Amino acid sequence: MTLWLFFINRKDVVATKKREVGTEVEAYCTKCKMDREHVISTLKSDGNINKVMCHTCEGLHLYRLPKSAKKKAPAKRRVKGAVIVSEADLKKAKPYSMEATFKAGDIIQHATFGPGSIIEIRPAGKMEVGFEFGCKTLVFGRKVAK
Repeated sequence: MTLWLFFINRKDVVATKKREVGTEVEAYCTKCKMDREHVISTLKSDGNINKVMCHTCEGLHLYRLPKSAKKKAPAKRRVKGAVIVSEADLKKAKPYSMEATFKAGDIIQHATFGPGSIIEIRPAGKMEVGFEFGCKTLVFGRKVAK
């Protein structure tokens, strides 16, 4: 006869256990201020845990996920107007100057914001430039007093 032993992660066991009043579950204790073993005291009508009682301090409180439970990382959002300039385009980038003239589609190299692409030319000598972190409105074609 062969005996098979399976080692299961404790979190997997907790996730697959039935949630019933009287069963043990790990939760964050509001009195102890740490993750502790609790006993389920009440359930909500939908079957989720409502209140738990701590084994250590015997405090009764609402169920809170343990702090050790991994939280989902927020999805990275792309910033509106963000432009990433390729290495090939970076070689032909013009240095930004308020005195210079530009057209839509030009690649510029700004001293503070870095490389960017001109998205739109606006009236009154302004242009919308997309940088890696987002859009900025810059001026151009102006005569600067020295």
